[in-house]
Amino acid sequence: MICCYCSGVSPGTGIALGSGPEAGSKDDMAGTISNQIVGVCRFSYLGDGGFKASNRSREEQAELLYAPDRMRERFVFFETICLPSLAAQTDKDFTLIALVGDTMPQRWRRRLKDLMTPFPFLQVCTLEAAGPLNSTRRAFKRGWDRQSDFITGFRIDDDDAVAVDYIEKTRATADRLLEIGWCDAENPVVIAYHRGIYWDLKDVENPFYDFREIQPLGLASAMITPVETQTNIFRWNHRRLAAYARCWLDPSEQMFVRTLHAHNDSDRSIPPGAVPIPLWQARNHLRDRFGLDPKRVLPVMRRLAGPQTGESAEE
Repeated sequence: MICCYCSGVSPGTGIALGSGPEAGSKDDMAGTISNQIVGVCRFSYLGDGGFKASNRSREEQAELLYAPDRMRERFVFFETICLPSLAAQTDKDFTLIALVGDTMPQRWRRRLKDLMTPFPFLQVCTLEAAGPLNSTRRAFKRGWDRQSDFITGFRIDDDDAVAVDYIEKTRATADRLLEIGWCDAENPVVIAYHRGIYWDLKDVENPFYDFREIQPLGLASAMITPVETQTNIFRWNHRRLAAYARCWLDPSEQMFVRTLHAHNDSDRSIPPGAVPIPLWQARNHLRDRFGLDPKRVLPVMRRLAGPQTGESAEE
């Protein structure tokens, strides 16, 4: 395992890895490195495993997953937090694949495809039920431009956001790591930005926290792989990535927003040691770092969360 904790220099090379012209722009790399950035969001994908209710029958799972109230909620998250943060990227040259199952009702598939017009980076990939690695491998391949030799693939949930310079920074770092030979068919490379904001929608008084993870998180992490490899960022649990892949870690800036609410499929809580962020400062962060309008986003999320800590149902 090779880890570079945002020293700005790759170990043993003396080559700067920061963003900006001195690190090598996309134009500088043209003709030498062919690398495409593709993200995958498993949007209520009913696959084999990976769903909290997977101990139920397939029919029961589908009934829970595609319940109208739940689906409306997922679209609110996707349309209010996830997609706007990606639309605000300083580097627009990327693709996001929304992976859905062929069991998803047509009304929700049509609504998802309608989002491709206001968000042209979005594509929809419909697959039958498959395991997490097989389904996401096919989704990443669906987003491939048929020209690039490498894919830098990131993952994101429909209720999370990334900073407006996430694609720009990821591309600059990925191109530099490819240039110095860090990635090949046997050695995938993870680029992980592991400082971000936790947003507890259930807490009205102190909803925002700044936290630096001690290892890669699934969110704001990407994996560089050759196009034909079978591995991608979904291959391993994020807590085990550093055991199997070379990792470049950067804890310096807030690069993600992770929401906590009553309907998270995975267990989420405010991590011990997280630092509360005053509401006025969080509003600035949402606007400046994540391209989200706090005047719109905060009321929508508050309504979605329902009665919160410190409130009664009548309030």
